[in-house]
Amino acid sequence: MTQYYKPSGKFSPSFILFFLLVSLIAFPLLGLIYAYCIWYIPFIYINFFITLGFGFLVALCVNKVVIRKGKVRNPILALFIGFFAGIVALYFHWSVWIDLVINAGESYGSERIGVTVSNIEFFQVFSLIFQPSMVFEYIGMVNEFGTWGIRGATVSGAFLWVIWAIEFVIVVGVSSFLPYLESKKPFSESTNSWYEEITLPALSFIENKEQLIADITSNNHSGFDFLNKEVNKESDSHSVFTLYKSKSGKNYLTIDNKTSSLDSKGKVEFKSDEFVEYILIDGQLSKILSEK
Repeated sequence: MTQYYKPSGKFSPSFILFFLLVSLIAFPLLGLIYAYCIWYIPFIYINFFITLGFGFLVALCVNKVVIRKGKVRNPILALFIGFFAGIVALYFHWSVWIDLVINAGESYGSERIGVTVSNIEFFQVFSLIFQPSMVFEYIGMVNEFGTWGIRGATVSGAFLWVIWAIEFVIVVGVSSFLPYLESKKPFSESTNSWYEEITLPALSFIENKEQLIADITSNNHSGFDFLNKEVNKESDSHSVFTLYKSKSGKNYLTIDNKTSSLDSKGKVEFKSDEFVEYILIDGQLSKILSEK
């Protein structure tokens, strides 16, 4: 039977300390930067990608500090850690953004697009952070009257709640899902350490995926002879092999097929098909792949 890696579900209690560290250091800084970006970039389409980036950076902090250093290999726990991280980071963002609203000054631009000059007052933000009821009260007031608009119409009320809800889903969704994936990566219980993750250069596209999996299962190394790295990963269909190595002696492999096609503008785009994830391989196959 094919053997795949499964996380043990264990974790180190130290993850709590690491979570507190990123909550006190990284999240306030990310919230500050995000609030200023949203305030001074009056383009809703760009703000969408900024929101995605904010969620990604929150998840990155969780992955690198909380999950990795806290040795969390429990996907459900990682999901909840990311969920609460997203909420904490958003709360810091809201505290800063509300202070920008409070200190708003002159506005410049036209009815269609403009910017209002504002800067935070540090002690005022600090005070808001420790008064959640006041933060939510200001949020309600902002929702009632609005602070920005689309095509000359001020956005407020139910429509603004919907936009904020979408923002919440994006940030918390990204900050939850990425740590969930991170915690599923191979971890050696015998050495108490994460496996070394090695992404190999682009190799030939895998046409017969089922046969390749069968070759891995039966330790048929000749099935990998066709692979070569003379592939243009910028334009050609190819495969990406990610090797997970450990001093414990076990090795795992993930394979992702990238199918190339042209979009409506004639640009190359790739469709990803990760058809095998964390499958156990022997040391000889690991050596063969590393040499490629």
